[in-house]
Amino acid sequence: MEMQLRSGRRLRPWQGAAHRGRGGEDRLSALPDALLLLVLARLGSTNEVVRTSGVARRWRPLWTELDVLVFHDVDPYTLAGLLASARHPNLSRLEIQISRLDRGLPPSQLSWLLRAAEEHNPGELEFKVRSRDYLGIPFQLPCFARATSINLRIWNRNFVLSPAGTFSRLERLTLSLCCVDPAEFLPRCPRLRVLEMDCFWLQHAVDVQSASLEELALNDMPHRDADDTPRRVNIAAPMLREFKLQTYGDVEMMASFSAPAPMVETISFRYYAILSRAVGLADSQLHVMDLSTAMEWRIRNGQLDPVRVRVLSLVVVFNASYEDASRSFAEEIAGLPVSNFSIFKLKIQSMWHDFGAVVFDSLKAVTAIQMLELVLPQTMDRVWAPRRYFDYDPDDWTNEDISLPNLEEMEVERFHLIDHDLDVLEVLFTSAPKLKTVRIQLPGWASQSGQGYRQLCSILWENTSVKCYINGRPLEESGESLPPAGPPS
Repeated sequence: MEMQLRSGRRLRPWQGAAHRGRGGEDRLSALPDALLLLVLARLGSTNEVVRTSGVARRWRPLWTELDVLVFHDVDPYTLAGLLASARHPNLSRLEIQISRLDRGLPPSQLSWLLRAAEEHNPGELEFKVRSRDYLGIPFQLPCFARATSINLRIWNRNFVLSPAGTFSRLERLTLSLCCVDPAEFLPRCPRLRVLEMDCFWLQHAVDVQSASLEELALNDMPHRDADDTPRRVNIAAPMLREFKLQTYGDVEMMASFSAPAPMVETISFRYYAILSRAVGLADSQLHVMDLSTAMEWRIRNGQLDPVRVRVLSLVVVFNASYEDASRSFAEEIAGLPVSNFSIFKLKIQSMWHDFGAVVFDSLKAVTAIQMLELVLPQTMDRVWAPRRYFDYDPDDWTNEDISLPNLEEMEVERFHLIDHDLDVLEVLFTSAPKLKTVRIQLPGWASQSGQGYRQLCSILWENTSVKCYINGRPLEESGESLPPAGPPS
């Protein structure tokens, strides 16, 4: 840090403490304590503050009065001495980062440092330890009665709470790389609104029960001691508005919501590990990778002002692990705590183009939608476009009894001019009697002079009440004329 003097010359802190004006006056050290504390606080790291304070006797005890202490890359023994020297009774923030230790940090010593931190009553606490783990030997976490925010990043550890006390003011809690069951601490957090857990899950079932929780983010990390038994998260949080589940592990993880249903606006499930993608169809390698809900502002047909609607987004990927799915797309959607979806977005990422079964199975759970957006697999080019290279069994889904009574708009991206895509489109038209607008986007290589393109235009012309577009242009500009009327009855 540098300070600007009136003369314009810059002065560094270690120079400023010894700088003297005319007559030998130490102008900087003559400043009031409150102003000097403000100067020291601007250094950011308390390590730097302690070193800077050593250049002048007047400055040496000042750092101990700071209400924000930040210790980075300090060893436990030095940290213990610094915490013992600090004198502010109610810190606004305490940030501690213990550097990597070859011998690790025993749970007893970790517990002692946390108790020393508690003595300063921090309003915000961030405590990070990078050392060898002591899994199975818990450390003791004090109930920081004054803290409103706590961030613990302690590798591969579990903890127990002090026998007495509650986190009476705690509103935000972040736990990283820990091994702990939320049922152990949530009953002691009566005001907790935000919980983020980036943890190793060893339990087969985890209960998250809170009357105050509004945001919940759970990350499942792989662990060497975990078995392949599916794990469940049972959530009972009626005030919950945001929920996120991300799994990086090698086993399935499922979430369920207890009654009464939470007030969720956004939900997100994302599966980064192939073996955890257990949502799909029997005898299919298409599994869910991402499922999310959100609220969006949209302008509906015939309306001038935007309205807030609920959107469901589903990303389906090709899963080469050959693992059987434990539940279908429709079953997964039906298990969500919300169901009043207005818009359904379905994106399929696959090396094959047989997607009809996925579309109609997922539509079973969202029959009240007003808008459907499909992004189809980008798997075919000029080499694979001829229909003789593509075979499918339409009986898998053409006989599905799907009713979409409220569907008014539909967008299809990467529509291929082959029998499969054309058959899917016909079933969708049949299932949606109130359809008003259809937009079809063809892949760049698709030919508009072949039989497939003519069949597409014929299907669109047959639905005269629907305004249709191909590649952004109205059907009337497609070059294909209206089919001749049939013989009179």
